Amino acid sequence: MTSLSRSGEDQVRRIARPGLPRLYRDGQLTESGRLPPPERAISLIVDGEELATIACSPRRIIALALGFLRLEDIIQSAEDVALMEVCDEETVVKVRLAPTARAVPHERKRILTSGCGRGVTFSLDVVPVEGGMRVRPEQVMEWMELLLEGATGYREHGGTHAAGLFGPEGLELLVEDIGRHNTVDRIAGEALLQDRPTAGKTILTSGRISSEMLVKCSRLGTGLAASRTSPTELAVSLAQEAGIGLLGYVRRGQLQIFHDPGRLELPASL
Repeated sequence: MTSLSRSGEDQVRRIARPGLPRLYRDGQLTESGRLPPPERAISLIVDGEELATIACSPRRIIALALGFLRLEDIIQSAEDVALMEVCDEETVVKVRLAPTARAVPHERKRILTSGCGRGVTFSLDVVPVEGGMRVRPEQVMEWMELLLEGATGYREHGGTHAAGLFGPEGLELLVEDIGRHNTVDRIAGEALLQDRPTAGKTILTSGRISSEMLVKCSRLGTGLAASRTSPTELAVSLAQEAGIGLLGYVRRGQLQIFHDPGRLELPASL
């Protein structure tokens, strides 16, 4: 969940690590042996003002912060950031923007999204996507299995989401987070840090593709987005507007096509 905090009112919560949870199965109560996934509230301070508080997995938060700023159209490249600092036990990220960056949208209209809990973005305007790679449905199915196999955080904790950026040669980036939309921010940030292009490629996610996630995919220029679960109605509408192929319920041997502007290589008989 991403939300704008109220200045002076919201404080960072430091919580004690919980003990092992208990598992109820077949009428028995036992220790499950698996700790819940870690979560932190990260305050993003831009040019001295608090822009957002992001509830996220506490790792690679610099990439998450960069990706958030990129997809909210505040920065376009790492050169738009003059200084970046992580402090207060990695609960605060301070950013000083370079003169090339856009103005921070503190007064922009806030949109409550359908992310985990209530997410916030500054716009639901998609960016039209043209061209890009074409993919066989069977390849998407194989990529989904590869994504889930690589989700080590899920196997360790459960309760996390995974997303991957796939190009013509296959998997290029794999990220995990407790928030669905945070995974796309992480892909955007990691791509900036690695100077890796995203246009025309494919994003796969283990979580539901809602409107804000589809918008983020369009801003990355990805031509195809696929989920192990379902997109929302608004996400389908936005995919049609942006020209993005949208797939859901990707499983071994099957998937559902919600929109395809020529991104899939289907058999000629179809």
